[in-house]
Amino acid sequence: MKKIVLLNFPWTKLYIRDYYCSKVSKADYVNAPVDLVILSWILNDWNNQLTLIDGIIDKLSWEQILKQIKEIEPDCIIWLIWSASLNEDKIFLNELLNNKWNNCELILTWDILQTEWDKFLTDYEWVKWIIISYFSKGILEYINWNFDAITDMSIKLDWVIKHFPKSVKDNQFEINLPIHDQFITKNYRMPFVRNYPFATTLMTYWCPFQCSFCIMNTLTFKERTVENMVKELDYLKSIWVKEILFLDQTIAINKANFKKLLNIMIEKQYNFWWFWFSRVDIMDEDTLKLCQKAWCHTLWFWIESWSQFILDKYRKWYKIDQIKKTFTIARWLWIKTLATFLLWLPEETFEMANSTIEFAKEIDPDFASFNFAVPRFWTALRDEALQENLIDESMDNMDQSWSNIAMHNRFMTKKQIESIKRKAIIWFYFRPKYILRRFMSLKSYAELKSNINNAIWLLKNIF
Repeated sequence: MKKIVLLNFPWTKLYIRDYYCSKVSKADYVNAPVDLVILSWILNDWNNQLTLIDGIIDKLSWEQILKQIKEIEPDCIIWLIWSASLNEDKIFLNELLNNKWNNCELILTWDILQTEWDKFLTDYEWVKWIIISYFSKGILEYINWNFDAITDMSIKLDWVIKHFPKSVKDNQFEINLPIHDQFITKNYRMPFVRNYPFATTLMTYWCPFQCSFCIMNTLTFKERTVENMVKELDYLKSIWVKEILFLDQTIAINKANFKKLLNIMIEKQYNFWWFWFSRVDIMDEDTLKLCQKAWCHTLWFWIESWSQFILDKYRKWYKIDQIKKTFTIARWLWIKTLATFLLWLPEETFEMANSTIEFAKEIDPDFASFNFAVPRFWTALRDEALQENLIDESMDNMDQSWSNIAMHNRFMTKKQIESIKRKAIIWFYFRPKYILRRFMSLKSYAELKSNINNAIWLLKNIF
């Protein structure tokens, strides 16, 4: 048995370190770090003792976290390090290095390490292992000293760095039960959650679509079996979870398995409310009806832009008419929608950005998320940005929220994009008609409280 700490360390901002897309929360929301949830699935074996320490959600100081770690005396600490919070992460990493514990190893994971694992293994003596894919059993093989079976990791042994290979694609994946009992005691919150506690999980890892600003298609495909997913749902019901966030990047990649799961959810009468991400060219009317019957209350759709030119250039491949049709069907089925929009792409003009905001008002989702484009490692967007000198090679702070602008734009100044940011919030969220509809749609006191808090945070972001 090994004692393992899953650590999300604190800082002054409400960081969301999650699924290769680190950012600062744009309002008062943060979900459980899905990487730590998944690692708890994988490591909850061989009687390992797992402890979650989330300094962000519990607002812990460094001293409080160090005290907890010393009391646990763990064999290893698995810790998230992110591009959006990299400068702060390095400071706390040095604090950990200055407080060594006997035989305790520090294992790092996350987005910045997808390209800079050699640098971290070289620069930080105490860091011996890096997890390249959190949806891999390689870490379990390491914990149990089965070195011949390790995948998706890098190791430093006597200052020699060795990379273990990526695991095989199309891998049907079964896991143990995650430590949801620890995650649901935290104050994770989302603006559309109706009842608490809510849990975060996923069914598939990876996305098959080739959007040129996204790294998800570079990952190794993993899909859980429906039977394994049902086992987890049974467990969530037994601990009185009320809602579930499925954080798959694109749900229903395997539509047959997706529909099989929905039918089981209906048959077993779990009565979970749930919500997840998908695309408008996947969710046809029959599938949406099945989602509604299985108690889906909100669907998130990647929309990105009003411009068909932008959608085509960055390989989204769906059409504007598909977006409008899908949102109309969802509204008819009383399924709430969240639409994500991506501003500040290299070709985008000030007029195009304004038109995207107008389009958001036209399709009228229940929630809208306006994000800045960031040139992530391994993407065609980064190659384009480097080629046209919109960034330099050392650029590694990639916060897609409003707290930082990562790259230059051919046509817009930073002052203009700041005005777009304010306009997006005001024009979309503070329309009288929208406020009335939002208020009338509230289903619980938890929703009311969350909406008030998020409105206050949005106002702060304007000024």
